[in-house]
Amino acid sequence: MSFTYGELKQEIQDYAENDETTFVNNLPIFIKNTEERILKNVQLSLFRKNVSGSMTASNQYLAVPSDFLAPFSLSFTDGDGNKTFVDFKDVDYVQTFNPDSTTTEAPRYYAVFDIDNFILGPTPDSSYTS
Repeated sequence: MSFTYGELKQEIQDYAENDETTFVNNLPIFIKNTEERILKNVQLSLFRKNVSGSMTASNQYLAVPSDFLAPFSLSFTDGDGNKTFVDFKDVDYVQTFNPDSTTTEAPRYYAVFDIDNFILGPTPDSSYTS
């Protein structure tokens, strides 16, 4: 079922049974936020891009691609050619999991640390291709 913008606003008002002015005036904000949330949560192949990188031994950071928007997945290949996928977590989780960045082993988790870097946990014990 599809709606025009006006029909959608009216359907929301009818469903909520709310004609209060503040609610009605904020409907465009609710709709915009919902659209943005759906766009971020739905993984469209159009927005997916594969990029290779290198994890460096004893460096807990991995540079993000210059055109990075959002993470989909991260994997690395060890020296024997085995591919391992790393779980996406919140930065706090990764830092709590690996509070001592000098502790090294194959990474299990990653998070977006800042605009330029992912943080890995634990810190890589070897150089890996990602």
